[in-house]
Amino acid sequence: MQVRFPFAVLALFGAYGVGVASTHMIEREARAQAATRTASVYVPPEGLVFRALDGRAIARVSYDARGGAFEVYDSREHSAGALRAAVATDAPPALPAATVAAVTAPGDIDLGY
Repeated sequence: MQVRFPFAVLALFGAYGVGVASTHMIEREARAQAATRTASVYVPPEGLVFRALDGRAIARVSYDARGGAFEVYDSREHSAGALRAAVATDAPPALPAATVAAVTAPGDIDLGY
């Protein structure tokens, strides 16, 4: 069975026309969401633990009556350092005390960044 040239051309133009028409009917206008929405992650009472690919705990975010805390763990999964938020009091604000523990290999120079 042979397809005649005029019929083939007519079928191709018809398919093209249906495609163009359906695209215009389905096309919708995109709108950006309001910038006032923020993403939230709810921390469970025992905290949120970040783990390495091998399953070892590397950090934890938690919250208790004293405020929030971010703990970093060493290779033995013991707390190597923590950043804690204090509960506000009526006392005048003290100067912030930052505790930074820099671990460097012997021979490395700490540039203070």
